[in-house]
Amino acid sequence: MTTKNMEIDYNGLMLISEGHAAFQVLWAAVELGVFEALSEHPGMTRAEIAERLTLQEQPTRILMVALAALGLVRKEGDNFFNAALTEEYLIGDKPGSLAPVLGWQHYIVYPGLIDFVEAMKEGTNVGLKHFPGEGDRLYQRLVSHPKIEKVFQDAMSALSQQANTQLVESLDLAGVTHLMDVGGGDATNAIRFARKFPHLKVTVFDSPSICRIAQENIAKQGMEDRVDTVPGDLFTTQYPADIDAIIYCHMFTIWSPEENQRILQKTCEALPKGGMAIIFNMMGNDDDTGPISTALGSLYFLTIATGKGMLYSWRDYEEWMRTAGFSGVKRIEGLPMEHGVFIGIK
Repeated sequence: MTTKNMEIDYNGLMLISEGHAAFQVLWAAVELGVFEALSEHPGMTRAEIAERLTLQEQPTRILMVALAALGLVRKEGDNFFNAALTEEYLIGDKPGSLAPVLGWQHYIVYPGLIDFVEAMKEGTNVGLKHFPGEGDRLYQRLVSHPKIEKVFQDAMSALSQQANTQLVESLDLAGVTHLMDVGGGDATNAIRFARKFPHLKVTVFDSPSICRIAQENIAKQGMEDRVDTVPGDLFTTQYPADIDAIIYCHMFTIWSPEENQRILQKTCEALPKGGMAIIFNMMGNDDDTGPISTALGSLYFLTIATGKGMLYSWRDYEEWMRTAGFSGVKRIEGLPMEHGVFIGIK
């Protein structure tokens, strides 16, 4: 997968150089409820928007001029309307809304990315200093910040909800008897797989505390006879012997290329001949030209999350899989939010 390189124009340069302001305009509109107001009452005037949101005239004018300039709203005479994309993606209670993802950007990514240059120089997640606590990864420190942890979980759920649903629909597991979901969290995906394929046993492999959460969810859904958990460490715990497929959802972005290679090598050794390895992530282009969402998203992994990972390309996963001993490599492209699936057969 490649993209055509497009040189930037002046407006594009201005958008990048003032990107910090552009985001704050977007976040303000989401936080204040501008888009919801226009969704409920299309054609409101600036004065009506100010009155509805209990804002003063001058701040409202500044915000609405910026929203119109960015193309997030459309102005016809004195009346404002949501742009089509705004209506589709930025209304908080609509399925597929990106509004929760913007909360993650505001509370986590923005504070930490101020240290991107230092992270580049030091090759580690310098921006983690904005989130005091124990551990050398953001995911460990979020425990000390319950409000931000909820923002993070809500954002990740929104980011992957549509893609995860299509993930289950896009995979053919008719020939698999026992699937293990490594880093399977609260077992939401495991339960989906078990319901989609009635013959399938599914195991969630995660940390002990996460497995306890998964067990509660499994019991709540009445799936104890089909879905179970195995607590352990990704790098040190031996995988169960009776699995014939292993899936990793949003796991490989966390680690370095060397660590990802180790994970896939361990995966290949654990699977029987004909066993299946499945990777589900946001995917970058083969030629490292984008797309924009993965290209810019990688800064978060270097500067804040772990200091090691990034949103890797399709080509990276193919090389790692073949080096680990997998063949019959297959791509499933076109899932929402730049997601894709990589499948390798031992």
